[in-house]
Amino acid sequence: MKTFVNRTSELEKLNSSNAKLIVLFGRRRVGKTTLIERWGSNKNYCYTQSIEGSEGQQLDQIASDLNGVLPPGIVPRTWNELLAALKLLTKPVAIVLDEFPYLVRSQPSLPSRLQKWVDHDQPDHVQLVILGSSQAMMHGLFLESSSPLYDRADLVVHLEPMSYAHFCEACRCDPMSTRSFLNFSMTGGIPRYWRYIDGLTDPLDVANALFFDRSARLEDEPDRLMKDEDVTGQQAKAIFESLGRGATRPSEIAGRMGIPQTGLSKPLSVLMHSNLVRRIVPFGESTRNAKRTLYTIEDYALRFWYQVYSPHRSRWHLYDRDVKLKLIRDHASRVLEDEFRKLFRDAAPYWEGKSLEFDCVRYDPRNAKDLIVTELKYKSLSKAERMSLKDSIKTKFDNSTLANKFRKCDIEVLDLKETLTRLTSI
Repeated sequence: MKTFVNRTSELEKLNSSNAKLIVLFGRRRVGKTTLIERWGSNKNYCYTQSIEGSEGQQLDQIASDLNGVLPPGIVPRTWNELLAALKLLTKPVAIVLDEFPYLVRSQPSLPSRLQKWVDHDQPDHVQLVILGSSQAMMHGLFLESSSPLYDRADLVVHLEPMSYAHFCEACRCDPMSTRSFLNFSMTGGIPRYWRYIDGLTDPLDVANALFFDRSARLEDEPDRLMKDEDVTGQQAKAIFESLGRGATRPSEIAGRMGIPQTGLSKPLSVLMHSNLVRRIVPFGESTRNAKRTLYTIEDYALRFWYQVYSPHRSRWHLYDRDVKLKLIRDHASRVLEDEFRKLFRDAAPYWEGKSLEFDCVRYDPRNAKDLIVTELKYKSLSKAERMSLKDSIKTKFDNSTLANKFRKCDIEVLDLKETLTRLTSI
């Protein structure tokens, strides 16, 4: 497979910036280090990855990694000594400090010390690049006004998962193959996961390698992701298990957990702030409308873990091939809808009650007073099926409250092949 795809816009930002402090964050395995290595290939840069340990152990590791950069004979034992040593550097250099949250957990005063160094002591020829996998902590450290490091970074890049088209490019697979999309639905846009399935094409082989085999690659991944985000305790796992088993409304989640709905507010807020859970509201509705709010697991691999792996792991070996493939396809069909909606900034699902639902609603780019409603089917459609679906959606739209707000609605029905074409052509 290709070792590097996409990230064109991120590289352009990095290459065109003269920022003295650069911040790059994103969930684990998304490709932060690979991106920085590509950016640094034409620069004088030194990389150090923080460890989970005491402050002294962490400083020893950093001093060892920066041995070729620090002035001879200097072995810093405190953060003040290390920052003072960086002030003495005479040659242009970019210092990359990976997994910065590990350091802050060991030394909570580090952001304040670093703020002083950035404000008063950082040499113009020394770039500092800070990476982190804890999205909530990195956001709080650099993008919240109460933090000492707020507004100190000249460039902040949030590295997000890649698209299905990039998955196909990296894995050298046919984007129009249904197998390709099934495999993508289990890995999402996470490049490291793609490496785990390099050479595998059968979706069952991919599911086994990632989830169901002994010592499967992603068997413990939920714990790792939650650890990165400082999400602890059984309550978060119970929320994930409820979401995976089909409870999407707050009342349903609380009911399955046996707690009052008011007790969900804080843990759901933490999970959303960590980009592990996403809130969904119908097209045109405010996110403040709690009565029409649904929740879903944001990450596709994590979603598969809780929707397919967790409920079926003890019986998976008893299922025949068709049953296993149906479970994977059911998961992939929901991923297909998510990926299609991502093509449009204003797209969202829409529902009223339990019987009226549209997969995707968005403004018509030709006239913002009109809508486009899209129905997606994870199969091939005959002409008769397509016409029947269009008629059904037209009737539902005419009976919906949307019809009172918008003068016109164009309806499109896309089968699997047509949707895959859209996903890989934009």
